Amino acid sequence: VRPGQAGPGAMYNVAALCKDVAAKREGVKSSGGQSANEYSEVWTAFGSYLKSCLEQRRGLHLHSFAKIGFVATPGRPGTAPEIRPYFQLTEQYCRAASMSPEMSRKHLKAPAGEVCPLEDFNFSKAAIKFSSGLNKDQVFSGMKSLVQRLAEAYAEGKDVQLAIGDVGKFSVRGDRDPKFEFSGEIHALNGSSPAPAASGDRTGGAAFRKDAPDTAFSLDVRGSAPGETMPVVVKPSRPITPAKSLTPARMASSPDLFGGGGGYGGGGAMGGGGGGGGFMTPPDSPAGQSQSGNNLTNAQYKKEVAYKEAMDRHICAMEARAAEAIAERAAWGDHMEACLEQERDEINAKRTRAQMNLHFIKHQMCMGEDKKKSTRNEDIEAASAHGFPNFEVAESSGSHDFILGQQARMRSDLDDQVRTNNTLRNLHKQRERSIEVNQLQANREEMAMLRNAERAKKVYDREALATAWNSEIRMKNIWKAIDNHNKVGSQTSSHPPQVFNCDMPPPSRGGSVASAGRLMTGSSRRMPMGASSSLSKLEGLR
Repeated sequence: VRPGQAGPGAMYNVAALCKDVAAKREGVKSSGGQSANEYSEVWTAFGSYLKSCLEQRRGLHLHSFAKIGFVATPGRPGTAPEIRPYFQLTEQYCRAASMSPEMSRKHLKAPAGEVCPLEDFNFSKAAIKFSSGLNKDQVFSGMKSLVQRLAEAYAEGKDVQLAIGDVGKFSVRGDRDPKFEFSGEIHALNGSSPAPAASGDRTGGAAFRKDAPDTAFSLDVRGSAPGETMPVVVKPSRPITPAKSLTPARMASSPDLFGGGGGYGGGGAMGGGGGGGGFMTPPDSPAGQSQSGNNLTNAQYKKEVAYKEAMDRHICAMEARAAEAIAERAAWGDHMEACLEQERDEINAKRTRAQMNLHFIKHQMCMGEDKKKSTRNEDIEAASAHGFPNFEVAESSGSHDFILGQQARMRSDLDDQVRTNNTLRNLHKQRERSIEVNQLQANREEMAMLRNAERAKKVYDREALATAWNSEIRMKNIWKAIDNHNKVGSQTSSHPPQVFNCDMPPPSRGGSVASAGRLMTGSSRRMPMGASSSLSKLEGLR
C-alpha cells in the first residue's frame, strides 16, 4: 500500500482519495505540484457549491460525475407535490468506472417526476466564491483528477464512503451499487422526511463491519462445521463478572443491560420495541454441556447478546421493508383511485358536452321551422294584397301614342349618342395626327441641326489643322534660314531674294492666298532667299 492510500481493511474516504491523487500526479508537470490539502480544498469547494445551489432550490450538474437536485412527485388531486432530493450518475462517470450495463442503466434512469432546474458546474464561480486561494485551473484539474480516481477506485473493487460537505455521503459497498444518502438538513429544506432505511442501509451499528469498535472484538464469535464443537476463548478487555452472578433472574432484574426495565427478553433497547419474546439460544450452544442449571458463562452471555442484537437488526430491517411495501401499496392504490376519478370526470365531461350539443341542434331545428312558417305567411300576405289582373279588357286610352312617343325618344337618344361617340372618336384621331406631325417636324429640325453642327465642327477642325500646319512650316523655314546663313550667295545675284511681308495675315491652304510655308520666288527649283537678305530688306523699308 502506498503512503496515504487506504488499506484493504479501511474505508476509502476523502483524505485517502486526496492523498492518492496527489501521489499519482506528483510527477506530472502540468498539475502544478498540487498537494493533498489543495485537493481537499477543491472537494470542500465542490460541497459548498452544491449546498448553495440546493439551498436556492436549484440542482448542480457536474458532467464528469453526477446530477444532484430536487424532483417533484405529483400527489393526490388537490394536494401539493412531494419534493425530495435525488442523485443520478452521469454516463461519463459510468463509463470511466467500468460499470456493468445493468448497473449503468439503473443509475442513468431519469427520476420519476418533474426535475428542478440544474446549474452547470462553473469552475470560476467555485474558485472565487467557495474557495480561499484557488483559481479556475486548479479547481478544473483538481475535480477532474478526483472524479477520475474515484471511478478507478470503484473499478478496483474498493469500498468507498465520501462525505460531500453537509449535503450527504456517497458510498459503495460490497454489492457494488453506488448510493447517496442525503443529510437531514437537505431533507429539511423542503419539509420532506428521509426515506426509510432498507435492509442494506441500517441506522444502527452493523453486525459485521470493518470499522467496528474495539469492544466488539472481545465477543469472539466463531463458526464451526456440523457436529464440531469449538472451544470457547475469551479475550477480556475489562474485568469479567463471575459466572455465578449472571443468572437469568439477575439479568431480568438488571435494567442497565437491556435499556431500562424490559426484563429478560422484554421491550428494552435490545428488544426492538417489544418484540422478540426473550433470548433465543442457538441450537449448538454448549450451555447445557458446560454449565448445570441456569448458570451462563461470560462468553455464552456475550454470544446471546450478539445474537439478540443481530436478530433485532434483522427484525428492524424487516419492519422497515414491510412499512415501505405498505407505503408503496397505499401510494399505488391512491394513484389508481386518482386515475379512475380522472377517467370518470372525463366521461362525465364528454357526456355533458354531447347533451349540450344535442340541445343546441334541436334549438336550431326549431328556429328553422319557425322561420319557414313566418316566410310562408309573409308570402301569402303579399300575394293577397292585390287582385288578379284581367287581360280581357284592355284600356284604349293613350297607351299606343305613349309607346310611339317613347320609341321616338329612344331613337333620338340613340342617334345623339352615336353622333357624340363619332365626334369624340374624330377629335381623338385629329389630336393624334397633329401630335404625330409636330413630332415629325421636331425630329426633322433636330436632324438638320445635328448635321449643321457636325459640318461646322468639321470646317472648324479643318481650319485649325491648316493654321497649325502653316505655322509649323513657317517656323521650320525660319530655322532653316538661320542654319543656312553662311551658305547664302552675294546680294548682287541675278535673282534677289524676296522678303516675307509680316503685315499680311497667315495664309491658309484652303483659301486663295499663297501658302506661307514656302516663299514664292518664281520657280520652285530655285533657292529661297536667306535670312540676311530678309533682314536687309526689312531695314531698307524702315
